[in-house]
This record gives sequence, C-alpha cells and structure tokens, in this order.
Amino acid sequence: MKTLFLSLAASLPLALATTVASAAPNSLPTFDKTQTAIVITDPQNDFLSPEGKLYGLVAENLAELGTIENIETLMKTAKSQGVALAVDPLVYTKIDIDWSNAGALQRQLLDMKALYRDSLDGPEGFEGSGADFFEPFKQYIHDGETIVVAPHKMYGPESNDLIYQLRARGINTVILGGLVANLCVDSHMRALMENGFKVYVVKDAVGAPGSEAYNAALVNYGMIANGVLTTKEAAMALQN
Repeated sequence: MKTLFLSLAASLPLALATTVASAAPNSLPTFDKTQTAIVITDPQNDFLSPEGKLYGLVAENLAELGTIENIETLMKTAKSQGVALAVDPLVYTKIDIDWSNAGALQRQLLDMKALYRDSLDGPEGFEGSGADFFEPFKQYIHDGETIVVAPHKMYGPESNDLIYQLRARGINTVILGGLVANLCVDSHMRALMENGFKVYVVKDAVGAPGSEAYNAALVNYGMIANGVLTTKEAAMALQN
C-alpha cells in the first residue's frame, strides 16, 4: 500500500501538468481585454538572432516550437484586439559586471557580456547588439503603445516595474511567453501569481535550452499557472 501511495504521489504532478497543458478549444478561458496583458520576457537578439550569444542554447527548441513566429502572433493579436502588450527585457550594463554575489548562470552571462550594453542611458553600441530587441519584433515594441518596462536583473520581475505598470493600468490577467522557458518565464509566472494575477502561459511561445528544461518548465506551468495554452488557443480566446 505504501509503495502504491508513493507511486501515485510521484505521478500526480505530471498528470496534473499534462491535463492542464493540453487545454481543449472548447475549454478556452474568457478574457476581459481591458484587464488583460500579453507579457513577453527577453525578446532580444542574444536569444533570438542566429548571431546571438545564447541562440545556440535554445535554437533547437525554438525551431521545434515555432517560437519566433508564435511570439510575433501574440504581438499581432495584442495590437489587433486592443490588448496591452508588455515586454520585459534582461539587460546587464557596465556597472553590473563586478557583482560579487551573482548566481552561477548570472556570472557566466556577465563574464561573456551577454544581453549587455554599456549603460541604460547611452545609445552607443546598443542598436543591433545582443541586448537590443529582435529586429522583426521592433515594429510592435516601438509603436508608442507597448509597455517597455525597466530591465530585470535576475529571472523574475521583482527588480523592475512590471507589476506596478500592470496594476496601474487595471490589469489583472497576464498571457505570458518569451525566453527562457524554465528561467525567466517560470520566474515571471511565479511572481505574477504570488502578486494575485491570473496567469496563462503560452507553451509554444517560449524557448528552453533543451527538451529536459522545456519539459520541466511545462510541469511547473501546469501545476502553478491558471492555464497553459497554445498560441492558437490564446489568439482564439482573445478574438472571442
């Protein structure tokens, strides 16, 4: 009996994640567009451009999921449906390089100057850099209406103004995608949930460093978020 109980307990998280992550079209959520935002983390060159310093880590998963096309679909949907679009980049600058308490991955990113620009208030060397937004997305990001929040410095939005910007606009529901699935997307999901937002993660508008990391992220999404959708399902729900 004890062995059976432990087996059931071990399989429950995956079963829950699988159930939630495969939402059927007839069970799509209903969104109040005035209180909903699409949030995309780290839509930047170092992740999404073939020349990016981190592209090789996520390239296979991006291709498998169609991540770039799906993020663009979410951005287009936000604009066509009058839904707020927010982007939350990860950017390191010259004054960050000498952090003494950086985590293991942070330290690697700082040492290799990934997602790097000299300063936030100087344009020199930023355009087209790894920290810059992915070129095909700029038409949606730089339209004067998208919420571009201050960069986060670790994985979640605790170090920037994303949550304030959403609350100040009366937003209580977030449709979430971006990079990286098991790090910044996961951390944003958790922080937003902890702060009382409804969160729906778009599972094919993310990218991860390999299938194991992606599958781990899916398990967390299914257990923590209010729902897990495909890009098609998210777009359909917003068009209703």
